[in-house]
Amino acid sequence: MNYVILLLATLASFGRMLVAYIISLLVALSLGIAMARRRYVEEILMPILDVLQSIPILGFFPIVIVIFLSFLPKGIGLELSAVFLLITSLLWNMIFGVYSAIKSLDPEIFQMAGVYRLGTFARLFFIYIPAARGAIAANSIISWAGGWFFLTSAEVIASGSEEYKLLGLGSLIMDLYSKGDALDLYIAVALLCTIIMLSYILIFNPATNIVVQGVKIASITKAYYPLHKAVSTIWSTLMWLGIKAESKRSGVAKASIAPLFIAVPATIALLSASINLVTEQLSFITTFSWNFLLSLTRVCAVILLEFFIAILMAYLSIVKGQSSVIILAGEILASIPAIIWWPLLSPIITSMPWLVSLIIFIQGSLWYEFFNVMLFGVPKIRKELLELASIYGIKGLNYFKYIFIPSLLPSIMAGALSAWGGAWNATIVAEYFGLGDNTIDLGGIGALLNKYVNQGDFTHIVWTVILWALLIATINKLIWSRLFKSIEKTYIVE
Repeated sequence: MNYVILLLATLASFGRMLVAYIISLLVALSLGIAMARRRYVEEILMPILDVLQSIPILGFFPIVIVIFLSFLPKGIGLELSAVFLLITSLLWNMIFGVYSAIKSLDPEIFQMAGVYRLGTFARLFFIYIPAARGAIAANSIISWAGGWFFLTSAEVIASGSEEYKLLGLGSLIMDLYSKGDALDLYIAVALLCTIIMLSYILIFNPATNIVVQGVKIASITKAYYPLHKAVSTIWSTLMWLGIKAESKRSGVAKASIAPLFIAVPATIALLSASINLVTEQLSFITTFSWNFLLSLTRVCAVILLEFFIAILMAYLSIVKGQSSVIILAGEILASIPAIIWWPLLSPIITSMPWLVSLIIFIQGSLWYEFFNVMLFGVPKIRKELLELASIYGIKGLNYFKYIFIPSLLPSIMAGALSAWGGAWNATIVAEYFGLGDNTIDLGGIGALLNKYVNQGDFTHIVWTVILWALLIATINKLIWSRLFKSIEKTYIVE
């Protein structure tokens, strides 16, 4: 293997992830705060975001091809395309985390801000961001894993006979697999896992330990302090400059942060809706419906399985006291790019493709449930309840039914909803794999979308994405929202 190429590919992938994360963080802060503080923004963006988060990364390929690859120089267009696709894997979880944190603040805080006439920047630096720090840190762990999970799909953009590849670890691993170079393939995968692990224990885990109470994840804190100090210095400078600039323009109408980035999702929705998509409708709807139902069955089965896995992991972390080790293992596994599981498990692809598919489904969705339970649920279980259960000898089924599950249920359901979206996104790699002469087609909506992408069938790609997103949004509204309301009424732990 050319180790210079391997090093450059690693740096390129990490750089794209870092840029995508920073942009996602800024967008999440803007939209999350705007939605929490402006009713009209919330009413406009909530349904749009609900639809957008249901669209898998392949569904954004037409946008990438039309906007970035058609009108920009190839090199710049490809890099922007990769970053944009990574953002679609990072962003949604962070937006809703910021939104929930600001929405849950005591209204009196904003009344006091009005009394003391705090401006936009003062509210941003002293109210909004401090309140959202915990949500940002915890959700960044999940989002960072989600970006790595779809790394290969962002670095290899294909449509029909056209295929665009960027230098990166994801594309390099697939090239090594296609060449049958097993040793170099495993070296590249091992390097990928190492980079992911280091990014967690040096950056994200220490940050989470600092700002999220009750959470202690494996980290090297001393190595994080210089970065923390540098970021704090930059932050303090920005805060001082922002507040000073705002004080100079007192009396001038203050600019609101609410409208920022609203045009982005709106433009995407209008672009998708404006394309002429009328060919072979009846045949397409029949094909779409059958494949959607097949995927729906798989997704529901996976979510049910993950419910029991999350409960088991939470129980082991409390009983064995190994939550930091369990969380670190989850961070590494959650970040392995989805499509890499096919070459890694190539010895059983022919005989048991369904098993590889199941692993990828779990890989693409379990961790939303896992991190919500481990980072939000377990630390908030009241010690008094656990002590009372021990004193009165509440064990076995009664312990889980009356103590453990009710205490974790809010986090379990929040994680299950995110896992639901993750499982749907995972269908694009869990149901179809094609590289050279090797093609695995298990049917389902993810496999159908892959085939349309490979054929360059722009019309059916967009139709599939629109119908897919609308059906998921409808299910979320009719089933998940009612389920949340029912659980709020039934399980209350005082």
